[in-house]
Amino acid sequence: MIITRTPFRITLGGGGTDIPSYYERNGGLVISMAIDKYVYITLKPDLFEKLCKLRYSEIEIVNNPNKLKNARAREALILNGLSEIEINTCADLSHKSGMGSSGSFLVGLLKAIKEYKRLDNSPRTIAEEACHIEIDILGEPVGKQDQYIAAFGGIKILKINETGTVDVQDFDIDYQALIQNMHVYSLNIQRDASDVLSEQQKLGGHTREVLDRIKQFGYKTIELLAASEFDEYGLLLDAYWAEKKKLSSKVSIGFVDHIYDTVKAEYGVLGGKIIGAGGGGFILLYTNQKRHELEGFMSNAGLRRLKYTVDNTGSRTLGNFL
Repeated sequence: MIITRTPFRITLGGGGTDIPSYYERNGGLVISMAIDKYVYITLKPDLFEKLCKLRYSEIEIVNNPNKLKNARAREALILNGLSEIEINTCADLSHKSGMGSSGSFLVGLLKAIKEYKRLDNSPRTIAEEACHIEIDILGEPVGKQDQYIAAFGGIKILKINETGTVDVQDFDIDYQALIQNMHVYSLNIQRDASDVLSEQQKLGGHTREVLDRIKQFGYKTIELLAASEFDEYGLLLDAYWAEKKKLSSKVSIGFVDHIYDTVKAEYGVLGGKIIGAGGGGFILLYTNQKRHELEGFMSNAGLRRLKYTVDNTGSRTLGNFL
């Protein structure tokens, strides 16, 4: 059996500029942080029944991977010529968390497959193959952030040129001082990122202008975080969230807007956003004061806090017992 562990992520800046319809014209810029919440994959050969078995939120048992309903797993197995195999998954967060879960699942699966076949499983190789499956083969309305940060880990600046090549840069900041002010709470709402992103892919002039501003916010994020001006970054999040909501009517929801307005007015929150494409999952709130009061208010509203730190390893093989 092979076991892999792959992190989820929180976008710090530039989210949305990593989709092909934008970066192919303008280039993309995303600042992303891998966190210590993971999806775990186990993979082993099916020695006796000669079937393809996949267990995630559903259970699939088929005689050919072509018949799998899980499109990412299906294409990963076909691309790598595997069929008689058993795969199990479990994760710290929901597969609709807004923290890059689909990309993390695919990266972790490819890591296990490459380990099993003794092929190159470097972060870039895994990330690019995951992008190829999701964007080129499946035509999913996703970008390149999730696959790369899941594969590399840490805090990274991802610069994507017009041809889709991703320049991965380490971003060394005082992240412990930053994340003590970055509270994350579950919204108890699951959503499919594709529903939100499909609207964004229709890049009209308005959407392109919004993403241009979001990319500029990304450069400002780098400047502020590098200088440890974290409170200014908190205020920038507020401006970013206002722009992000212009991308789609599905980015935010009424009760979140109410919560956000309340915590800004009463609990010292400088800024925040729904993590990921929007519509549900988790909300990030930046506050340098009233942290305990904020947590109490959110708890009373039924929104539990997620404690986290940075994952610096990226997708890794925990064990190969074959």
